[in-house]
Amino acid sequence: MDLVERERSRSALEELFAQAYTGGGRAALAVGAPGMGKSALIRQVQTHAAGAGAVVLSAVASRAEKSLPMGVIGQLLGAVGSSSSRSPDLDGLLSSAITLHPEEWTMPSHTSVTAPIVEGVHRVVRGLTERAPLLITVDDIHESDAASLFCLLYLVRRAAMSRMLVVLSDGHVLPQMSSPLTSEFFGNPACSLIHLTPFSAQRTRVEIAPHTPPGTVDRRAASCHRASGGNPLLLRALLEDDDRVDDGRVDDGSAERPGRGVTPVAGANFRLAVRYLLNRLEKPMPQVARGLALLATEATPGRLDRLLALPSGTAAQTLSTLDAVGLTWGGRLQFEATRAAVLEEMSTADRVDLRRRAAWLLYEEGAPAPAVASLLVAAGTSAAESWALPVLSDAAEHALRGGDVRGAVACLHAARTACRTGEQRAAVRAELARTEWDADPSLVLGHLTGLIHDHGTDRLEPRHGLLLAGFLLWHGRPETAADVLADLSAAGDRLSDSQRSHLPSVRAWLRYAYPAAGARIEDGHEPADPPPLDETIAGTRPDAVSAGPPDARSASDPATGAVAVAESLLQSTVMHGPRTASALAGLTVLFDHARLDRAAAWCEVLIDKLPNQPRTARALFLAASAAVECRRENFELAGERAGTALSLLTPAAWGVTIGIPLAVQALSRLAAGDRRGADACFAVPVPPEMFGSLPGLHYLQARGRRHLTEGRHHAALGDFYACREVMTAANLADLRSVPWRLYAAEALAGLGDLAGARALLTTEWEYGADGRRAPAERRRAQRLMDCLETAVSEAARHPLQPVVLYPGGLGDGAAERASFDVLSPAEQRVARLAVRGHTNREIAARLFVTMSTVEQHLTRSYQKLGVRGRPDLLSRLGAQLTVH
Repeated sequence: MDLVERERSRSALEELFAQAYTGGGRAALAVGAPGMGKSALIRQVQTHAAGAGAVVLSAVASRAEKSLPMGVIGQLLGAVGSSSSRSPDLDGLLSSAITLHPEEWTMPSHTSVTAPIVEGVHRVVRGLTERAPLLITVDDIHESDAASLFCLLYLVRRAAMSRMLVVLSDGHVLPQMSSPLTSEFFGNPACSLIHLTPFSAQRTRVEIAPHTPPGTVDRRAASCHRASGGNPLLLRALLEDDDRVDDGRVDDGSAERPGRGVTPVAGANFRLAVRYLLNRLEKPMPQVARGLALLATEATPGRLDRLLALPSGTAAQTLSTLDAVGLTWGGRLQFEATRAAVLEEMSTADRVDLRRRAAWLLYEEGAPAPAVASLLVAAGTSAAESWALPVLSDAAEHALRGGDVRGAVACLHAARTACRTGEQRAAVRAELARTEWDADPSLVLGHLTGLIHDHGTDRLEPRHGLLLAGFLLWHGRPETAADVLADLSAAGDRLSDSQRSHLPSVRAWLRYAYPAAGARIEDGHEPADPPPLDETIAGTRPDAVSAGPPDARSASDPATGAVAVAESLLQSTVMHGPRTASALAGLTVLFDHARLDRAAAWCEVLIDKLPNQPRTARALFLAASAAVECRRENFELAGERAGTALSLLTPAAWGVTIGIPLAVQALSRLAAGDRRGADACFAVPVPPEMFGSLPGLHYLQARGRRHLTEGRHHAALGDFYACREVMTAANLADLRSVPWRLYAAEALAGLGDLAGARALLTTEWEYGADGRRAPAERRRAQRLMDCLETAVSEAARHPLQPVVLYPGGLGDGAAERASFDVLSPAEQRVARLAVRGHTNREIAARLFVTMSTVEQHLTRSYQKLGVRGRPDLLSRLGAQLTVH
């Protein structure tokens, strides 16, 4: 058996033809799997022989004509020509042969019947060789009818003493030693057996080199060799698909240009080639390939035998054959395009049926739930089996733990078809809502009506009732959420210990997120005293299901104790994987107690984990970080993170929470002088329910500050007083993260109500005395208080001259607005920091100059602007230098 590459095979046949040309007839049998190049080899020898003046007779055997006696011989002799070149009785012999049963060509007892026919064919062929050398080729001889094969073997055995070369191709992967054809060629010295094997890795490199930039040949050759299994047909299809992809792109000469990368691009040509090979293979190879495509990594020879009802050991033998064909590598369909093409070859009904049987087989063997579920999901209606429900539920939970939200949703959608009771449908609906919330909270809206009904009919488990309350809070329905929580509180023994400990957390979020509504609802559903802080945010337990923020009215809680608990909670949640609610609760405590540096540090830790978090969690952590950085006056970073957060979810998906990233983005754009950009933030549609929530307070405060920059003092007061109304209804003396009095005082000052501004600012100052105001807010309050004192003093000295002082930019009533442009760049930098409340020492440190230089710049700025000191500088340049 001669194992040769393609050039050597062609040279061998040309040498055999040369021997036949001089009277030493020969025969050759080319054996190889479909796609290995047997037909191409036959065409090459035909061209060579015809060029040498030989008579060429060719035929192609077909499975469809295998039962037609003498079908192949008829193809060969039909090309002989005029009747003068035929034996006088050939037509009659062929007619007689056609009437014989196929078995009569293989049974010795019928030799007397078949011998005249075979000898007649031989006489015709021998007559042709007397005039010129003769080449007879038959492609796919393994599909030949028995009569034609009998005649061809008769010619092969007599070829040595003639000017004839017989070339046959056999589509078996390996020579079949039990076959009379193979036995004849193996034992006859005038016959050659040529075995066409897959391309080697080196030969694959040679084939793809003209199609690949030099820099990627080696890596791409390895990838193509593995994808094609060395099968020339598959390799050629890959290259053609790559050419088609590349034709639509601009060739810039890059070695890594698209369509010529390391990984081959499989398209229609490759899929057709795979399907062609499957149709050419004998059973059970196509069936085993389909079983492999369905079972994927769960495929074993034993499982394939059981799935396809094959005799034991059949699959193992078939897998090695598929490797030799090139469809598999190591007994696996490792190229995804091959797997897809194998599945395409099946009808929809066959795919569904085989997937159902495969899923049941894996389930009976105790295979992991994800492996069984993948088959059930792919089968669609197959999930209606009752045993499938727990499998799909387990697989969904496993997918969620791995961050595969899409896979979890697919499992739960399939699980809905397997439900048999209302309780099962309610549980699956709740789990589906929980999973979809991770990807897009707006999807939960489609489940709320059903979940509320399930809760009302006692079909919803308590753990899912807690989820429902959270969804309702997110989407602006605190009253309904409170009703659900009240029902759960009355459930008693139905609740587990963890669920009972979870209830205060959800209530805390209700009170915190909806201050006014929480106060109203509490009268009917809650005890008068809020729960202790450590209970509210679930302490530091690593296994805490969730956590809520401290009650907004718990001003009596020591700040240091709350911050310590928050730090412990964040450490626990980060160590065990950040649970969104718990992590946000800890950040909320730090934010409300103005521990902004610590909050910023924890935000960075959480953001480092974002690639492994669901989309909603990523958006919330980015929004939290944006709010912290905005309050620290790191506006560029705050705006960047707010924008990223908003890009992750649609406005509808944010629910009432959208107020926070929109407020931060608006303030960040104002800081950059982009007033139109800020207005665009306030043009985004928001739910009406948001204005009664804490995010709505941040939104109103930001919008009021935008009004201040344009001198719209009445509009600004409207937004700040709206904050006051919500907080008053909630019996909140102060919500430290929403210092509305500070900005309302600026608006009143702008309207000339200095007494009212001073009263508000004094109250604000008192509430900030505990240190729970951000440094930027304290500096702003100090600047405003200084300006108010100056204005009051000026009013006392000049009672007839109206004085309107507003840090947003208005000086006294008669003065022109001072121009910032008259200052040099160095003076502008110093003046900007001075207006923001920095001391000369702080300015020198920030700008890396001496204090003397700072003093000189300030003195020159005062002279150019015609002001007497810092208070006048603030009143004259506030609009241009102060961020609102």
